[in-house]
Amino acid sequence: MSTTSRPPHSLTVDHVIDERPISALQIRVIVLCSLVAFVDGFDLQTMALAVPTLIEVWELPAAAFGYAQSASLVGMAIGSVFLGPLGDRLGRKPVMIGGLIFMGGASLGVIFSTEPNHLVFWRTLVGIGYGTIHGNATALTAEYAPLRRRAVLMTVMGSHVALGALVAGLVAPWLIALMGWEGLFIVGAVMPVILAAALLLAPDSLQLLSARRPDDPRVAAILRRLAPDVDVRQLRAATARATPVRGSVLDLLRPPLRERTWRLWLIYGATTFLLYLLLSWLPVLLGGAGWSQADALRGIVWFQLGGIIGGVAISWLVDRGRAVGALIGCYGATAAIAVLFSLLPPIGLVWSTLIVAIGVSLSGAMFALMALGALFYPPVVRATGFGWTAAVSRLGAVAGPLAGAGVLALGLPSSRIIALLAVPAALCVLISLSLRTVLRRIETGEDAEEAARTSGARLEAPAPLAD
Repeated sequence: MSTTSRPPHSLTVDHVIDERPISALQIRVIVLCSLVAFVDGFDLQTMALAVPTLIEVWELPAAAFGYAQSASLVGMAIGSVFLGPLGDRLGRKPVMIGGLIFMGGASLGVIFSTEPNHLVFWRTLVGIGYGTIHGNATALTAEYAPLRRRAVLMTVMGSHVALGALVAGLVAPWLIALMGWEGLFIVGAVMPVILAAALLLAPDSLQLLSARRPDDPRVAAILRRLAPDVDVRQLRAATARATPVRGSVLDLLRPPLRERTWRLWLIYGATTFLLYLLLSWLPVLLGGAGWSQADALRGIVWFQLGGIIGGVAISWLVDRGRAVGALIGCYGATAAIAVLFSLLPPIGLVWSTLIVAIGVSLSGAMFALMALGALFYPPVVRATGFGWTAAVSRLGAVAGPLAGAGVLALGLPSSRIIALLAVPAALCVLISLSLRTVLRRIETGEDAEEAARTSGARLEAPAPLAD
């Protein structure tokens, strides 16, 4: 049945999004959200890129910057928990604009730091800004992406984090030579403010607006741009809800979302531990293995290039119902590659290849998890779901740089430190296996039955998700 022939009040936002070709409006939303991810990737990488220079300028050991490396991640957890969920109440767009402006101001404050504690303060504020933005940008992308292309489009959005970090690694030697270490943070301050202005031209979430208040004039305005042949009077909000919704963490901890939530939290935490340990200390580890400072900084480029390649490959598998198999393969490959660092010599071509490969496997797994998260949570709690998942996973992200600093202080060789990453990667393989149960319950409708028993709500079974 076409969208224009449905009876009155039978058409949902999901039908409009899923049954039509991708429009210019959807492309604009996804591009802007991708630029948000780019800014995040650039900014998150700046601290790791600045540390080798700061070690020389401030004459401090690498371990002195452990808390500064983790500070933005702590801030992201705070922003994700306390400010990110506001997107489910106030709208994605205003929350994202406010977070970007705050993030830019805090990044500018970093350049006035004269010792590591100053860095900790400002980088915490930067993280709060991004934590506010992250879940809403991810949710908005998912809400304007048709289901048949959602994994790919979310990967396009998420891969811009890797692209931003890659660009940061490319321009860092030039910026540092031109303006000192401060140059990285000046650029990191200007970009989010420009992006906040650009977001004024973007629409808010049609799914969220129609679910909250179908007669909101913004619903009709967005629908005219998205599907001008559809009468807004046909539109109704999707009825699929797993729990009574208030936009709080309690919505995520009731059946049937509870089982999805804790598994996502656990695997996200382990993955961010691996990811941020490498992102924070890779230049230092490569320098310890005998690489020049410029080559060590460019090691980030190789890692993020692998991440982009892995994200595209993984999204193709997720869209074809191979999510769990892809995750198992990614984490198994990460463990094997980590061990290879201790077995092969640290010469440029050999280790550069390993860095690209571990970027493919580890960052690819993160993109697959993002796509699964969009499928796990309905729109009315999607920003809350992403926000709390990001916040809880920051425990792993914070622990990663701190663990790296602690191991570096022990004086272990770089190859041995990287090889130790095989242990948490193996844990992720086991958690990935357990996701089969969650996906099967969603696909077979068991969650819908449980929701009806516990809350009287209906949960419509989505399209097949699992292998």
